[in-house]
Amino acid sequence: MWQEFFRFDLRYQLRQPLLWLTALALSAMAFMSAGSDAFRIGGAIGNVHMNAPVVIANQLAVLSIIAMFLVTVFIAGAVLRDREVGIADMLFATPMRKTDYLAGRFLAGFAACLAIFGLITLAMMLGSRLPSIDPARLGPFSLHTYAWGFFVFVVPNLLFVAALLMMLAATTRSMILVYVGVLAFLVLWGVAGVLAGDNQASLAVLLDPFGVRALKQATRYYTSAESNALLPPLDGLLLINRLVWGAVALALFAATVVWFKPQRADTGRAWFKRRSKPAAAGPAARVTATRRIAPRFTGSTAWAQWLAVLRFDAKGVIKSMPFLVMLLLAVANFVANYTIGGMRFDSAPYPLTRLLLEELAGGINSVLVIVLIFYSGELIFKERQVKISDVNDAMPVPDWVPLTAKAAALVAVIFAFLFTGVAAALVIQLAKGGAPVEAMLYLQGTLINSVYFILMALAILALHTITNNKFLGYALAIVLFLSNTILNGMHLEHKLYSFAALPPLTYSDVNGYGHFLKGWSWFAFYWALFCVALLIVAQAFWQRGLAQSGRARIGAALRKLRGKAGLALAVSMAAWAVTGGWIFYNTNVLNRYQASDVVLDDQADYEKLYRKTLALPQPSLTSVRADVAIFPAERRVTIKGHYLLKNKTAAALDTLRVQTDVNTETTIDQMPAHKVLVDDKRFGFRVLQLAAPLAPGATLALDFTVEVRNPGFTNGGAPGQINHNGTMFASENFFPTLGYVQAREIEDRNERRQRGLDDTHRMPKLEDQQARNSNYWKLFGFDADLIDFETTVSTSAGQTAIAPGRLEKRWKKDGRNYFQYKMDRPILPFFSYQSAAWEVKKAAWNGLPIEVYYDKKHAYNIDSMVKGTQRALDYYTANFGPYPHKQVRILEFPLYLPFARSFPGTIPFSESLGFISDMRDPTAVDHVFYVTAHEIAHQWWGDQVIAANVQGSGMLNESLAEYSALMALEKEFGAEKVRHILRWDMDQYLAGRAGELVEELPLFRSEGQMYLHYRKGSLVFYRLREEIGEAALNRALKGFLDANRYQTSPYPTSLDLLAFIRAEARPDQQDLITDMFEKIVIYDNRVLEAHARRRGDGKWDVTVKLSLAKIEADGKGKESARKYDEAVDIGVFARAAGAGEKDERVLHRKKVLLPAGESTITITVAEKPYDVGVDPYNLLIDRVAADNRKPVTLAR
Repeated sequence: MWQEFFRFDLRYQLRQPLLWLTALALSAMAFMSAGSDAFRIGGAIGNVHMNAPVVIANQLAVLSIIAMFLVTVFIAGAVLRDREVGIADMLFATPMRKTDYLAGRFLAGFAACLAIFGLITLAMMLGSRLPSIDPARLGPFSLHTYAWGFFVFVVPNLLFVAALLMMLAATTRSMILVYVGVLAFLVLWGVAGVLAGDNQASLAVLLDPFGVRALKQATRYYTSAESNALLPPLDGLLLINRLVWGAVALALFAATVVWFKPQRADTGRAWFKRRSKPAAAGPAARVTATRRIAPRFTGSTAWAQWLAVLRFDAKGVIKSMPFLVMLLLAVANFVANYTIGGMRFDSAPYPLTRLLLEELAGGINSVLVIVLIFYSGELIFKERQVKISDVNDAMPVPDWVPLTAKAAALVAVIFAFLFTGVAAALVIQLAKGGAPVEAMLYLQGTLINSVYFILMALAILALHTITNNKFLGYALAIVLFLSNTILNGMHLEHKLYSFAALPPLTYSDVNGYGHFLKGWSWFAFYWALFCVALLIVAQAFWQRGLAQSGRARIGAALRKLRGKAGLALAVSMAAWAVTGGWIFYNTNVLNRYQASDVVLDDQADYEKLYRKTLALPQPSLTSVRADVAIFPAERRVTIKGHYLLKNKTAAALDTLRVQTDVNTETTIDQMPAHKVLVDDKRFGFRVLQLAAPLAPGATLALDFTVEVRNPGFTNGGAPGQINHNGTMFASENFFPTLGYVQAREIEDRNERRQRGLDDTHRMPKLEDQQARNSNYWKLFGFDADLIDFETTVSTSAGQTAIAPGRLEKRWKKDGRNYFQYKMDRPILPFFSYQSAAWEVKKAAWNGLPIEVYYDKKHAYNIDSMVKGTQRALDYYTANFGPYPHKQVRILEFPLYLPFARSFPGTIPFSESLGFISDMRDPTAVDHVFYVTAHEIAHQWWGDQVIAANVQGSGMLNESLAEYSALMALEKEFGAEKVRHILRWDMDQYLAGRAGELVEELPLFRSEGQMYLHYRKGSLVFYRLREEIGEAALNRALKGFLDANRYQTSPYPTSLDLLAFIRAEARPDQQDLITDMFEKIVIYDNRVLEAHARRRGDGKWDVTVKLSLAKIEADGKGKESARKYDEAVDIGVFARAAGAGEKDERVLHRKKVLLPAGESTITITVAEKPYDVGVDPYNLLIDRVAADNRKPVTLAR
């Protein structure tokens, strides 16, 4: 019998245009994802092919989630259709089995969905074969890869989705509640993943019914070579996930069979519907005469009607079950997102109002989108659905009342949604404590967040009204919400034609909404005027009475648009056009607008035109004097600078190449007689020919003025360097530089090929002796050694201006504050300027002034910064040498740039990096201390030791700063805190390998890859300290520093450092140093079994079965096995019940030389062991660090 239901329903499904429209929409999405970067799913970046097995599997898995909403109609509709068309009573009266009925309908819907995904898979295949795709980005075609992804992800996922939808439809008997159930499931799925997080990765994987997290975990550390060649192994958690959720799908279907009641529509009970009761017979109605009421229509009648419709519709939505469920889900999503938001080493930020508003937007906005899409259609078509529209339309109500009242009702729904979120945020803020409640900021933030949704709501209501088709209106609403993403993917990024697109409006506790609010407000006003015009047109299309043809409706609308309505439309459109012209003037005339692809085109053209000048000799910068005037209120800076240039070459120089910022006005005020050969306004590149060549050793003075203005507003929000409060800019931002700037080049090799450029230019080879004559700052156009630096900087009253150097003098003049700074020794051409209204915390270390300049709202961690500075100075001066400056300054600047930078004696910190971290948990890693210690370390590594502009420079700067900070942290808080950071570093390094854009290099040849010189660098140097000893390593570092302190041409390299390290190491450790620094080596060490038996003398024999592997990889990630030629650390540990790692006791720890593969050893310990570890503290780079330890099984 089920076969009949299956055949009938499948034929019905396949004849539905909606099924093929859905297939077409999803196939188009899959086609674009497979063949274009405009719509990318799956992670095909860098060296990973666009059709790599991992990419294909991920695309299919993600598309099966996206399809969940679209296939609902085919699965749930199969169960609900009989009731909707009125044949359920007749059908259920027949002697059929409900199992046959449900199985046939279920399998038909499942088959229809498989048909859709068959077309999607075909579209992916075709998309990857487009002739426009760069052949270098494609691997070999493999049908097996698509089949694997289809059967491992698509089939199980659709089976689960079909079973879930079938159950929801059978138990709720409402398509609305089915969609709410789908939304609830997706939100809970996301919440479960967030709450499980990285600390419980296995649980997060098992809680994922779609297998996406299982796939991500299985391939997280894949290199590009592995991603391009390998399918994820169908074992471990991935296999368990697929089997578990396949079983859940069968269980859901079985539950549906049990719960489903094939009975009449007016009997029985659904989860959300009480059993119908027959109406009790009452007394016969009695007809009485009523007094005739004469209706009165005054000017206030329409407004009373408007308020009545508003109240009725708003209450109807807000009290409805779907709305309440979605509101609850949104709040749950917000709470889950906030739980891990901003986490850094298990520490969250304080619950500041601005942070809660940010998390609130991220947590509830996606659900609010669905609320708007759904209820916009419900409000417009509600009267027609319940068949009272004819009566309603006959009422003496003006045409403008229903539509505008429904629009107001939807706006009320938006505010109800958002302010409920604010209430949840207040509960969190009060519960956690530590931060003030800023009521006005909550109000401002909520109003700002609401604008986008109000604009969307008005537009969607207008679309429903104009089209007069509920489902077409829904489709257009979805397209409208996706339109900005689609346009941005096509590089159509101007917000003048992206509906409701508003510039980013970031709130900073330091700078408030700042200058960003101006541009945001104009764009909001622009789109509000457009929505007014759209509503006027929609009002003309508002239908009353019987349905009309499209042509008749258009004619009626045109007639309605005569008179006042037409005038209102003309005025709103004129105001909209004028506002658009004003916006265009600001974004494209006063400022420079460029789409992202145009920016890349400019970078390519710049390289094609001027890279040829890179090797040409130029004078070197030797001295900088500057008078800098900062005008925060105007967001303006004037720089009057004086450069002293020296010819350090052996030949006379007659040409000077100067690079300026194109967004500034830079004029050369004075220099020797010269001729301007090139003055490229597009790129700010000038070539000046001297009338008299500059002789070797001679100097040249260059005086200039730079005017930095920020008129009007920009399309994307102006850069956050010059602010009303919290200005921070560096030398490379506005000061002119000398020669071609390599840092402007495109790094992505795929983008380079598209623009006719050769492969990515690499850093000079480590062995390039000529390149050792320059330091790292040559990349930014500062081809200089050490320079003399002094500056005078002024700012507005109420603010303090700071630059590197000793404060020589400060004074006030004409209502402005002036400060004079001078470096007491030469520095790199690397300096900064800051201005803000700060509080100041003053401390000292051995008489050295320590000053922390911070916003008065952010006094939380100032003591930790001071302590981090003091302990770092303790360790560094004792082990590396004296601190080189007369003061330490730490300065807070707004969060627009989320980093800290170490200038000579001066360290600017973003407000988002450490000032607001909640360090009240004593068990958490004090990352404020750690980051401060890292930046202080740069006063040695990067300031006193200056790396050559060759491979490995990052190792000398960042790796050594990381090691130094780890040691300062360990001395203060213990090794367990350091191991916590190292585990994070391990994860980031292994994950970073997968995103490599060019190729991974050994650490000593790193080329600016952060995952190498930061993450791997900390791992390697900490392990080296364990191998050769802290004292030996620090002697090597001090010897290297002493030999190269302030060394200029030739600058030191990583080879010089390795020579000092090798000199401190034993002969048998030389190969190990080679593996750590000069090769790419990873390990796969595991404890397979661990058993312990108590001996007669009270001691314990612990038998451990191990598996060891040592692997070497090339730059693309291709791996080969190595001989295991080093001793490995074996440990046995005791731990009290419920104790953590920090409380464990070491019973045995010793290095043992074992071969690769499996080995068994027995260790005798004095106490009952808890667990056993191979490389127990994860000092070796191991992809699966968790299997290095195993609890001991006690023999009975």
